[in-house]
Amino acid sequence: MSSVDQDPVQNLSWDALVSLKRTLLKQINALTNKIIDIENAQSPIVNENIKQEKNKIISMTKRLAQNRTEMNSNNSQLLMISEKISKSKNFVSTMGPRIPTESEVDLVRILESSQRLVDEKRYKSEREKNETLSVMNDASMKLEAIKAIHAVNQQIVDLNTKAEEIKKILKNLDNEMETLQIKISDTRYRLDKLFEARRQQAAERQSYLNDYDKFLSSLDSVNSRLDAMSKWRKKHRREYSHPPGDDAVFKVKESAKKKFEAGAKLSFEELKLLYEDNSSEK
Repeated sequence: MSSVDQDPVQNLSWDALVSLKRTLLKQINALTNKIIDIENAQSPIVNENIKQEKNKIISMTKRLAQNRTEMNSNNSQLLMISEKISKSKNFVSTMGPRIPTESEVDLVRILESSQRLVDEKRYKSEREKNETLSVMNDASMKLEAIKAIHAVNQQIVDLNTKAEEIKKILKNLDNEMETLQIKISDTRYRLDKLFEARRQQAAERQSYLNDYDKFLSSLDSVNSRLDAMSKWRKKHRREYSHPPGDDAVFKVKESAKKKFEAGAKLSFEELKLLYEDNSSEK
């Protein structure tokens, strides 16, 4: 960015001052457009992007928390199922050696034939009846033991199936968690970049404002100098009815004033100009 000319405007001619004023106005206008662009275009876009990225992080963080809750719940279920499987296997290993040698079909046949014998009272004595009842009871117990083993084995199968389903769910949750963590990390990186861009915009805007103030101050000085020269021209025309001629007389008079105030020796023409100026003021 160009810097404001630091040379005193008092040493510039009318034309140079007008040219400088035009340059300053162009620079002020350019700075105004840049500041407006930051405030109305660039800054709102960055702020909106920051808002969106923040919302993404909030949403993904919530899902990550839900994911952990679901994982804890499924891990608890898997632990319970594992304990049930362990108990069921212990039951089978304990009851396995006690399984009767007879088949389930044979035991059912024995139970049914003994039941008919009792129902039809085809026993010869009370002793034979009791023996038949004992056979029935034994067959019934063996049959129940076999059914219990079958039921527990089936339960083990069902529990293993359920455990595999939960393991798949846990694997999916774990994959989702890993993906979410990567996405959150990427989003935070983009968010950091956006914050950096916003800080740069603020610094750039402040720099433009500083230059704007400098150019405006210089413009005020130029305008003040032009006003003073314009008043002097008008006064000179009234007094001498002819143009000052490129402000040469004005410059000589200004120089004479400075020399007089500094106590320097003045020429006759310089003293005459000062005298004329003081007389006109009175």
